[in-house]
Amino acid sequence: MDESSSGATRAQTVRATSATMLARASNSQDSLHARDAEPTNYVPSAPALVGQVVGGNETDAAHLRLQRMAAFESHDYDPIDNDLEEDALRARDREDYRREIWWKWATSAMIGMVMGFIAFVVDGLVDKLNLFRYGVIGDKVGTDGYARFVAWLLHVIVSCLFASVAGGLVSYVEPLAAGSGIPELKTYLNGVHLKGLLRLKTAVAKLGGIAFSIGAGLIAGKEGPFVHGGGLVGGGLSAFGSNTLGFRLKKPAWFRDDRNKRDFVAIGTATGVAVAFAAPIGGMLFTVEEGASFYNSDMLWRGFLATCTGVLTMHWLEQLDFDANDFARARFGTHRDFGLYTDNEADYSRNYWWYFWEVPIFILIGACGGLLGAAFVKMNVRITKWRALHIPVTDKRKRLLEVITIAGITSTLFFFFMSVSPCKDVPTPLMPGSIDDLGVISNTTFEYGEETRDEIRKDFFKQLYCPDGQYSVYGQLFYNPLSTSFKFLLHLGEVGEFGVDGEHPFPISALIWYFLLTFSLMTITYGIGAPTGLFVPSLAVGASFGQLVGRIVASIASHRGSEVRINLHAYAIIGAAANLGGATRMTISITVLVMETTGSMQLIIPLMLTIFTAKAVGDKYTHGIYDTHIKIRGAPFLEEPELAGPAADKLRVNEAMADDLVTLQPVMPISDLLQVLTTTSHGAYPVTEQPPAYAGEEFELHGSITRNLLLKMLLHRISFVPTVGGRSDDGRLFSTQRERDELLEQLKQIPFKVPSAREVAHRVSDEDIQTMSVDLRSFMQRHPFVVHGDARLSRAYRQFRTMGLRHMYVMPSRPRVVGLLTRKDIIDERSSLTLGLYARGLAHPRARTVSRSFEPEFDPRDASARDVDGADDAKDERQTHLPYIPYYSNNANTGDDDGVEPSRVDASANPFEASSARRRPHGGARPRP
Repeated sequence: MDESSSGATRAQTVRATSATMLARASNSQDSLHARDAEPTNYVPSAPALVGQVVGGNETDAAHLRLQRMAAFESHDYDPIDNDLEEDALRARDREDYRREIWWKWATSAMIGMVMGFIAFVVDGLVDKLNLFRYGVIGDKVGTDGYARFVAWLLHVIVSCLFASVAGGLVSYVEPLAAGSGIPELKTYLNGVHLKGLLRLKTAVAKLGGIAFSIGAGLIAGKEGPFVHGGGLVGGGLSAFGSNTLGFRLKKPAWFRDDRNKRDFVAIGTATGVAVAFAAPIGGMLFTVEEGASFYNSDMLWRGFLATCTGVLTMHWLEQLDFDANDFARARFGTHRDFGLYTDNEADYSRNYWWYFWEVPIFILIGACGGLLGAAFVKMNVRITKWRALHIPVTDKRKRLLEVITIAGITSTLFFFFMSVSPCKDVPTPLMPGSIDDLGVISNTTFEYGEETRDEIRKDFFKQLYCPDGQYSVYGQLFYNPLSTSFKFLLHLGEVGEFGVDGEHPFPISALIWYFLLTFSLMTITYGIGAPTGLFVPSLAVGASFGQLVGRIVASIASHRGSEVRINLHAYAIIGAAANLGGATRMTISITVLVMETTGSMQLIIPLMLTIFTAKAVGDKYTHGIYDTHIKIRGAPFLEEPELAGPAADKLRVNEAMADDLVTLQPVMPISDLLQVLTTTSHGAYPVTEQPPAYAGEEFELHGSITRNLLLKMLLHRISFVPTVGGRSDDGRLFSTQRERDELLEQLKQIPFKVPSAREVAHRVSDEDIQTMSVDLRSFMQRHPFVVHGDARLSRAYRQFRTMGLRHMYVMPSRPRVVGLLTRKDIIDERSSLTLGLYARGLAHPRARTVSRSFEPEFDPRDASARDVDGADDAKDERQTHLPYIPYYSNNANTGDDDGVEPSRVDASANPFEASSARRRPHGGARPRP
């Protein structure tokens, strides 16, 4: 590299200002170059830019978001395509591929089993904390003021102690354990790296903290933290090693790259939702709809296995804990996560129904759910802004005090409403000695849940401050864990506990206060420095709203003299789904989750209409809560191309690109390489023999190499060659396959992370810096993605979003072409036949146009020529001996894109010869014009 030009380039890189990065939408970690000039069509003072795509009022917000993006790095899901990896891939046999597939399925099953065990442990801890918090008052409940004060004080102290544990795990162990974790996991799965998101201590703080958050009585659920926890388990298990614990298994080692880790993290998030709700299908759909930006059918199938295994493991452990001695006779599949009774006892086909004339009412509930969700998002954003100013993440003490304060306020308000609750007579069927028929309820043992009618009266109809024979009406909602009060809203009265058809379980005043208090506290709590989920609070708020609407409809029907019976359980379920859909803007996954957890299969059509309406109305005002928090944090999140906005259609690639690149040479002196790495922070560098003399000059691209790979090579002294004299070992990096595999393992970033450039520079010896160079040719990405400079920016956006790229190089206006590919050329049958030609020596690959630092002694593909007719080279048995049935009559003898009819090719003797007759492979004889 020319010293003057390279020195000027580095100086320009150092002088690059943050304002320039903002104007050019640059990320300091991901860009390959510095940017020094504003785009020519950028006019901040104009009222609107480029056809009013971006208004003048939006300019400041856009600049703030771009400023925050400087803190983020990106993953690169483009598979490594260098000479070393190519040599390893060509040497793989079919058995190795089979082992990899087997381990993919086995790892997915392990993720399910581990998450099932974690869910069992966390649920057990939550139950014990709730039992302690509500049981610590015990007989302290009394009618005099002093007894009430003591009860309140004990209740608040226990809540604050539990909250201090949850907040302390976040403030002093891992700040990324705060919140639900869904925005962070969604950002990660989109391709943005969040440092520390998948560490072991994050898992401990998240999963341990959520148990204490719920135990403290905070308005929080466990599903979000379980999503985060599932991602942690998926990413950790797939690495078969740990950077924190400092170990790495030698095998299996197939999954230690960003692409495989991404898929296993996605499978883990699906399993987290599945075990949180005991809803395996809903969990998988959640990841497909909301979590994973890169969907593939293989991930779906393995996630299907993981969610099933996770829920099965959790149910197995729960039954062993419940009654291990009678495990053989235990009936599974009869319990719903949000159910009070078993399916047989509740008989949901009898309890859920709806009338056709109620469809407009359900749509109205959906619209209200969308408005409530939009209001929740707007208010939470305002609170988050205030919190960022007065309780910053860096102030650990204030953050912890906020969690404790909110826990104290929450427990005080709920205790107050419980203490002033009106009283009501215990329903006659539940009174001691009652002989009234209660249907399926009797003094016999239930399969799950409450055992006798006495237990139902004690736990569902608590006396608290009421006289004997009466129960606390508000206590059912305000003096129970949030998930329990939500179950009461959905199911209380399903099995005839009240004895009188049509009697309403809760007074309207209780529903109104519960709705207002829970909605307000949910809005304030989401975003504090403790693990908190949003699903259960949103569902509880929506269920109370649905009950209110149902009561209004029932009152109107009664006032009009109609004898029609309104199903309040259906309204509660529909209201819950509407509010959750309005807050999160998810549709399909919420529909399935609600049906799986409540048994409301009969309400599928009302649920679909309601949730769709909630999303449509909410989207008119705000983004969903998770997308909003992603934007607040400033992550460079790439939406789907259809949702990206019109600006990219109005720009060309060469109008948005940067043209001042920092380049490397194929053989780079270590001193120069360290200078580049320590003075720039780019994520990758183009490799060329002749660097450009000025910005925008075209140069020959030999490849691209990432920053982390360069640091690994320097750290382990890989491919070091003398600066004078070149390589002295005949250019060979390894002599055996085992040495090659060990070399590849040293270069992987998972599970061990690479130190910073300055730390690596201190570890490199002075002698190496002065006398050695690094040969990059066998380690650089030979075929990075490129885009035409005159193409629309939206085309580049689609490539970035679809392929999961970190960077892309821009080609000149008239690139040179050497051939053409169609889908028929890359289909498995054609590629297998072409590989057979090379294996038999009937064709030879073209010579490389760029140099390698080593050449293998033989092409591993040549070895397969000796057993090409063996069993290993047989086609998949599922595809052999299948008949050919044309789509229509006139395509039976139609040729392919080459215009060659199959009848003109004699394929009976040798399929490879038939293939060569149809298309000349690279390296074959070139026909004369």
